[in-house]
Amino acid sequence: MADYLDQMWRKINRDPKLQAALRRRAEATAARATAISRAEGGTANYSIRTGIRPGGRAYADVVSDNSEEEQGTETVRRINALRRAARGG
Repeated sequence: MADYLDQMWRKINRDPKLQAALRRRAEATAARATAISRAEGGTANYSIRTGIRPGGRAYADVVSDNSEEEQGTETVRRINALRRAARGG
C-alpha cells in the first residue's frame, strides 16, 4: 500500500497540469511583486524557479535579484515587495 501511495505522490507531482498551475501562481506573484516594487520606487526583478524537491514535491519559487530592497539595510529602505505579493498585498 505504501508503495502505491508513493507512486501516486510522484505521479501527481510530475503532472504537467500541476506544474503549470504552480507556475501560473508564481507568475502572478512575481507580477504583483514587480508592481509593488515599482510603485515604491524599487528596481528589483523577479524570476521563477521550478522543479521537484528531493522528497518528490513539485515547487515554483519566486526569487528577487535585490535582497537589500526586500529586507532593507542602513542605506536601502525595506520594500518587502515579494513578501507583500505572496500575502496578496
